[in-house]
Amino acid sequence: MEKTEHYTFGDTDLAAQRLRRLAEVYEPSSAALLERVATGHAPHLALDLGCGPGHTTRLVAERTRAERVIGIDQSERLLTQARASAASHVSFTQADLSAPPLPVPGADFLYSRFLLTHLRDPNAVLRGLARSAVPGAWLVLEETAILSSEDVIFSAYYEFVARLQAHYGQRMYIGLELDELCRCPEWKGEESLLLEVRLPAADMARLHFLNIQTWSSDPFAVAHFPAEELLRVREGLSRVAAGEVSAPPVTCGMKQLVLRRR
Repeated sequence: MEKTEHYTFGDTDLAAQRLRRLAEVYEPSSAALLERVATGHAPHLALDLGCGPGHTTRLVAERTRAERVIGIDQSERLLTQARASAASHVSFTQADLSAPPLPVPGADFLYSRFLLTHLRDPNAVLRGLARSAVPGAWLVLEETAILSSEDVIFSAYYEFVARLQAHYGQRMYIGLELDELCRCPEWKGEESLLLEVRLPAADMARLHFLNIQTWSSDPFAVAHFPAEELLRVREGLSRVAAGEVSAPPVTCGMKQLVLRRR
């Protein structure tokens, strides 16, 4: 399948490790959101959009208690990993989320975390997703609005990622725009929350150390980011991750938006 979007972090084995670490860091806040929204109305069919190797799909299945769950991603390599440990009522489908309609029946619950940040036209994708949702379906979105640290290594890392994503027409902090992006005829807002959490520097350093290994060979990064500066940031993250040096917690502002299909 031809990919129409550039995914900054790839789908290599290293990228899969990164996604596992990402799932561990953000699971508590995502689990609480999913459980709160689904309380009292367990979905018949839930979709996990941009599911990768299935960590969020498992979370959707467990927390919403949906009768059936389908994870959707454009990477067959990551989907193969997801299928290896899937429950009987969970399946996976390869599809490009930026090219609707999706090859699935109408769902009554849709979820994505850190998907829109990788898309050039997130509003068009959101409107297209409505074609896969029955009237009254829930759409639950989580995106980064803030990532900040007083540590110079972390700050430099975030500047690199923001520049890299901007080059590909993406927004690292798309959570700041989410309310406006989701104003469209197909969806109506039900809940909008900016959740601020303080995440341990060592946990974030382990995640970012995997990240920088996946994107440091990107052609734009190679051409525009000084090699010695990349090495400095990479080594600094490695030292924090290993506990050799300490750093203050990272402040993460997570935008959580709940919509309903009109």
